[in-house]
Amino acid sequence: MTLFRLQCCACLLVWLGLLLSSPLAQQPGARPKPRPPAPVPQLPNIADVVARTNGGVVNIQSVSEDGGTSIGSGFCLDAKGEIVTNFHVIRDALKIGGPILAVTQDGRILTASVRGYDEATDLALLEVDLGQQPLPTLPLGDSDAVRVGDWVIAIGSPFELDHTVTVGIISGKGRSGLDGAYDDFLQTDAAINFGNSGGPLVALTGEVIGINTLVLARGQGLGFAIPVNILKEILPDLRAMGRVRRSSIGVEAVDISALDRRGLGLTGAVRGVRVAKVERGLPGDQAGLRRGDIVVTVEGTPVMSSGHFNRLIARSRPGTAIQIRIRREEKEYTVAAIPIEKK
Repeated sequence: MTLFRLQCCACLLVWLGLLLSSPLAQQPGARPKPRPPAPVPQLPNIADVVARTNGGVVNIQSVSEDGGTSIGSGFCLDAKGEIVTNFHVIRDALKIGGPILAVTQDGRILTASVRGYDEATDLALLEVDLGQQPLPTLPLGDSDAVRVGDWVIAIGSPFELDHTVTVGIISGKGRSGLDGAYDDFLQTDAAINFGNSGGPLVALTGEVIGINTLVLARGQGLGFAIPVNILKEILPDLRAMGRVRRSSIGVEAVDISALDRRGLGLTGAVRGVRVAKVERGLPGDQAGLRRGDIVVTVEGTPVMSSGHFNRLIARSRPGTAIQIRIRREEKEYTVAAIPIEKK
């Protein structure tokens, strides 16, 4: 063997030795170590959230039409003593002219006056004189940003058990057909019972994202809250006029079942509503809407439910034309309706 070949063999042996002694050679098929998992964010302590908000929740008591006591809940909106509750909590007191009382966490019994109310959305704005002892105010969040599965806290006075706290999640959004024409409920499995009505549904940020309103007694864990964004929409009118001004085009719409949507070719996020009634001579009739039309969008906004459709029409400006996209006999059209103020 020549000297050159001996040198080549020596180099090869050295290279093989280095290769075999490396960690990768000792672990056939070895891969780079995976990155450690990202740390799981810590949820806010629920007790801390309750400690910040509970003092701003009140128990609402008033005389009912049958001579009993109507029990509900409410929460403080600002330092001036504005309190939000459900209209149905004070309905009887308004009819018979009875007193409405707000009982605070520290035991004060305050006489409340009615600043405004809206039967259509079941919301009322009360006012109390807090004197030199203000209550904590609860900030309003964004109910549109809430996701199904988010944790929530319900605070209220079920069966006169003051400041009861229950915890659950958002189980669904956009629930309609339960209580009125403008339904758009948040669904939650946080326990809601008689006396919770008007109390806040609070996110873990401490912001109010809903007003607890009703429960389906025939089921379990089926509670419903009015989205706080509906409250924010009507607050200016309640404060300024004590009532809510709405627009109308004289059209009644109903939800479309999933089976019917499939048959109509409404796929994906497109839900739409079916026109059930068009009042003769009113803006919807003048625009050419017919019974059986499928309303897909209003002013470019996809219509998600009958309650959503009613709110889109209601918030439009009287006298200003709105564009309504409809589907009729497998074809789509756009009609223009000029809303009038709803009487």
